[in-house]
Amino acid sequence: MNKFYFTQDERSLMMRIIEKGLLQKFGRDAPQWWVTRLAVAKSLQIATPPEEDEYAPPPYTPGGSELHLDQVTGRDKGPKDDYTSALMLLLSVRHKVDYFRDQEAFEETLHRHIRRGLQEIKLSWRENFDFFDYLYQDLFFDRTDAESESTTIEGVESEHLISALQKLNIRAEVEQRQEGLRLTRFRLLLVGVEDYERLRRNIDDLNFILGLSANSITFALGGGERRVLLEVPRPLGTWRYVTWPDIKTDLESSSHALPVCVSTDVLGAPIWFDLASAPHLLIGGTTGSGKSICVHAVILSLLGCAEAPELLLIDAKAVELTAYQDYKRLARGGVVTDMFDAAEALNELAERMEGRQRDYLALGARDFAEARERGSRDRRIVVIVDELADLVLGNQEVVSPLVRLAQKARAFGIHLVLATQRPEAGTFPGLLRSNLPSRIAMTVQKNAESRIILDEGGAENMLMRGDMLMRLAGEKTTRAHGILVSKSDITQALAEHG
Repeated sequence: MNKFYFTQDERSLMMRIIEKGLLQKFGRDAPQWWVTRLAVAKSLQIATPPEEDEYAPPPYTPGGSELHLDQVTGRDKGPKDDYTSALMLLLSVRHKVDYFRDQEAFEETLHRHIRRGLQEIKLSWRENFDFFDYLYQDLFFDRTDAESESTTIEGVESEHLISALQKLNIRAEVEQRQEGLRLTRFRLLLVGVEDYERLRRNIDDLNFILGLSANSITFALGGGERRVLLEVPRPLGTWRYVTWPDIKTDLESSSHALPVCVSTDVLGAPIWFDLASAPHLLIGGTTGSGKSICVHAVILSLLGCAEAPELLLIDAKAVELTAYQDYKRLARGGVVTDMFDAAEALNELAERMEGRQRDYLALGARDFAEARERGSRDRRIVVIVDELADLVLGNQEVVSPLVRLAQKARAFGIHLVLATQRPEAGTFPGLLRSNLPSRIAMTVQKNAESRIILDEGGAENMLMRGDMLMRLAGEKTTRAHGILVSKSDITQALAEHG
């Protein structure tokens, strides 16, 4: 390999970092490979390995960058500047692989870490902020020692929170402190009613005093008089994850028709819901937010339920869902990747829906459940569309059958799961959106995108990597963290159920 290729967008980001950050201190001597080393440090803050598909080394493209291993690691440049062995050791320990024995695997893994780190910097650095202050806050501040005034390696302590509140003239005591997967939850008893209003008005100042980024802390009424809940993010290196193997055994005891688990609550308890009651689900989130893993969690849940449904999988980019190509219960015999085939498949499914309606009428049944009780052998059908915006932009003819299905398919055992990176009004018609009562918003870029998904803001403040706001039909919006699904989990599920 020995060469690292980067896309035009990645090269543009590296040049902006150099121009607005490194040049101020190092002048013209700041090279691109210094940025790649910062990107590795940023990526290694994340406990999980970079996703193979999302961060796979790209081919060389005009306008992109080409760097050599000697530049990135300093190989053969002498003991002072050669970081090759250090990086090999670091990645070997992190991934439990001996990269000293496999040079090619080391280079590919390092390349994926660089690409993920660049994406993380792009999402977290605001170019009007000083770059060196950003590095201090993002790479080093959360790892200060236990004598720091506001944080420790485990995050905010009770006494630090009370001290910060006192500076804002808010009187409270900590009744309970609970460590969640990524957040610390404080149950506070406020001394007076006026302290609630002070807290509400000064939440941004509280973030600042504790050394957190804007909008980090969330709070809500805690049940009972003068009680509130504060949820405070912990440093990235202290996050814990719930994996698919941790929760999949719960499928066996579920009483739901279509049991689905894509997340846990902030304390780590799995959140199961019945897609048959949802009855349609919208998932939105930017690149790196965890949207694709959320979709995989939906699919693995459906593969393992007592009566697995027929699946219509539509993947306009032919990337995320192709792993299920040989699953035995796929409509049309495979994953649909062509946009015009997708429109045809959706129109055919709408006709099947109309056929079921006639059949149920003949049985004297009002819906799928009654039809099954009266002898119907129909199986539930779940349509999963990845990258809805790309599909709609590529072929507007998909909108009509999607709206028809969203409006009436639930009664006939047909359910929609639609995922999009770009929740925009132009690619997501209101008539379709209004018929999707269950919503999951991962991290989005703008408040307006959060409102398109949830009809309320907040998703723009999520922490990426599966942090989400979840609103199931008939329930209030809650914060949750995504289940971690690996490539091996998908392979194993298909071997067991496919």
